[in-house]
Amino acid sequence: MEQEKFVEPYPTRVIITPEYVRFDDGDGSQDFVLFDRKNKVVRSIVTGEQSIMSVHLKQVSIESPIKLKLSEKDLGVLKDAPEIDGNKPRHYQLLVNDEVCSEVIAVKELLPAAVKALVEFSELMASDSKKTLSSTPADMHTACNLAQDTFAPARQLQFGFPVQTTGSREYARTLVDYDANYKVDKKLFELPEGYKQYTVQELREGKVKFDEEEAPAQQPVESKKPI
Repeated sequence: MEQEKFVEPYPTRVIITPEYVRFDDGDGSQDFVLFDRKNKVVRSIVTGEQSIMSVHLKQVSIESPIKLKLSEKDLGVLKDAPEIDGNKPRHYQLLVNDEVCSEVIAVKELLPAAVKALVEFSELMASDSKKTLSSTPADMHTACNLAQDTFAPARQLQFGFPVQTTGSREYARTLVDYDANYKVDKKLFELPEGYKQYTVQELREGKVKFDEEEAPAQQPVESKKPI
């Protein structure tokens, strides 16, 4: 379950296999984000536009425009919370330059393969963020944003699987349920045929043409990123 400012809480689903990660809104979702783990590419599929936008892993070496001092506070086990897969949830605060940027309640050793996949996804999206950092307005270069989006995107995953996360952007995500034995329909990882395909870089460079009734495609939404 996800929650954003001015938006009613809404359910989302993440399906993880050794080859793919799919983010969508549940059964029957037509729009989805698909991470191809082998080829290191994220695709955003928008049915209304009949479009597929790709974001590839990029090799970019840059330094943060702001010095980032990362630290964590371990607030201990949630004593009243039930065990999940034999472990108690534990509460952490993630700080950047002594400011609390997000809070995580995680379960150690829960779904380690899923954690690995989400780390890969976060790092790919951060590589794209590095590519565009120089064109981002300076007033958006806060320490929390830089760490979360670009220079330390997988911090919240170092403690185990996050069953609840809250961020500085009034965003929250809570694990409602999971099924480690989920029977995956392989069709969920197939791309629709006949859709317009382009890269996020081509979109940024104005190389993608839209019909008058079409809106420009969106990069995979922020809520699809583990915070």
